[in-house]
Amino acid sequence: MKFLKYIVLTLTIVVASSCNLELQDDPNSIRLDQINPTLILNRIQINFAAFFNNASTFGMQMTRMQNSGGADYPNTNTPTAFDGLWNNAYANILNDIYVLKPIAEAQGLTRHLAIAQAIEAYVLLTLVDYFGNVPYSESFSGLTNPNPNADEMDSLYDKAIELLNDARANFNLAPNPSGATAFDFYYGGSGANWIRFVNSVKLKAFLNLRLINANGARDSITNVLNHPGGLITAQNQNFVFRYATNAADPDSRHPRWINNWLTGANDYIANYLMWQMNWGYNVQDPRMRYYFYRQTTANNANPNNIRCILEQIPAHYPTTGPVAGPGGFPPAIDRNATNAAWTRTFCYPTGSGYWGRDHVDPQGIPPDGLLRTTWGAYPVGGRFDANNGLPVSNASTPANSMRGAGIQPIMMRSFVNFMLAEADLYLTLPGAFEGAARTQFENGIRNSIADVRDWAINGTYGSNGFGPSPTQSATIQAFTGHDNTAFTASVTDYVNRALTLVDTSPSANPLGYDPTVAQGTDELMNLVAREYWVALFGNGIEAYNLIRRTGFPRGMQPAIAVNPGKFPRTFWYPVVYEARNANAEQKANLEGRVFWDNTTTNLDY
Repeated sequence: MKFLKYIVLTLTIVVASSCNLELQDDPNSIRLDQINPTLILNRIQINFAAFFNNASTFGMQMTRMQNSGGADYPNTNTPTAFDGLWNNAYANILNDIYVLKPIAEAQGLTRHLAIAQAIEAYVLLTLVDYFGNVPYSESFSGLTNPNPNADEMDSLYDKAIELLNDARANFNLAPNPSGATAFDFYYGGSGANWIRFVNSVKLKAFLNLRLINANGARDSITNVLNHPGGLITAQNQNFVFRYATNAADPDSRHPRWINNWLTGANDYIANYLMWQMNWGYNVQDPRMRYYFYRQTTANNANPNNIRCILEQIPAHYPTTGPVAGPGGFPPAIDRNATNAAWTRTFCYPTGSGYWGRDHVDPQGIPPDGLLRTTWGAYPVGGRFDANNGLPVSNASTPANSMRGAGIQPIMMRSFVNFMLAEADLYLTLPGAFEGAARTQFENGIRNSIADVRDWAINGTYGSNGFGPSPTQSATIQAFTGHDNTAFTASVTDYVNRALTLVDTSPSANPLGYDPTVAQGTDELMNLVAREYWVALFGNGIEAYNLIRRTGFPRGMQPAIAVNPGKFPRTFWYPVVYEARNANAEQKANLEGRVFWDNTTTNLDY
């Protein structure tokens, strides 16, 4: 995205310059008529992708996708860790939207306004879901009110939904009759696709609210389903932010690729996610080689590199089947005691070099940056794992990856499928959606696998005007089991297992969504949540909401500590807020919940 260079430079010039100043004009003050609204909108869209990426990290750490530091839950992140997220939300995105709105309204820039409103609503929902009460109505008043009070959470949800309704109405209007063009980083100018995104965000908001008002949530979701604009259902409707391969001025590569593919991996992928994907339904998940790139294909035996090989398995870890973890049986895993999966619940998730970290593991960092498993082709633009076993420092490794041309998976069609499955299980949706939870479950799996593979094969979903990214097509098609014919067969096998498999325990225990074996609503939701969680790789926002809203999937890997403290139901307020706002008060602990979270499920393990 070399055009980003020109956007940033031009925006700097536009905002910093002035012309035809009167003698009473302040040369250091910028008038609204001097601001280019398109360049502000560009900055909003770019900063929104960074906001999503940052927020997803915290959510993935809590939901066993990515390892977190700290010896217990309250110390997995300090308040300062959230400063960047907060600053980007308020000083950049929301403040820019505050500036843009009156300009867009005055100039009839309906498309600028609609995009800004949709992004504002998503950011506001995320701030509430992560922190609880946050400032909004009194914000952006400058020196007239430097200490804005926080608004109540439920009122902010109402405001976000109002913004989504306004955005949808504006997307239905003729785009920018004044003639100005909005550069659309997400949908390449398709207002119809933006409406689908707006409806899908409304679905996720109302699904959260089902816990406190089931009837209201059902009616609201029904209204969304009946809206003629529809939901995200097709691949080219996926709401993603795309990166490119430019290395400087600006660096347009995926930030997780930059952090892990230049000098060595810095993130630890969670062992539990790799364990589940390797052993679930007694077959390796077709997405595994797309999600993860192994820098070594054999388990290391050097304790200087991986200390846990000399440590005993924590006594509270399940090690032989059939066993249940603290939250119950993990879905999709065969409970038979002979299943080799049960010997891999600690340290190494498999026997073939998948190298991550166990949940809330506080140990120091050994020299394993060129050994540990890192992000693959999806979603960050890394490399498909074809048993290369080469470190990222090898000159050929990053060059033969997608070179950072990845995506932020903000709202994918598979997410919509799994949300609809949950809504139908608990709310009984009307019409064509009634009783369709199993169909949505199957469609969610198929759509997730297809989108993961197609991104690595094609480098585009056709969702905007950008050209295709570098791909892994030749490598994937040549790799055993991943050419079109073999891969299709493996997907069919995986989906059939997810729908029908029963394990070999003494009594019949369904591993899949099997209609022939009695399963209660919660057991079915446990399976839906498991597949939704796997599909959410790269999206910690929805994963964090999912586990708090449902308590599923069950049986997730415990923290290393026997008593890790209370699971964070919300996060610490950032220091930049708590220390600089006289009306802000830091939380006493992380037990306070977002207003829609009234579940009784114990997540403190």
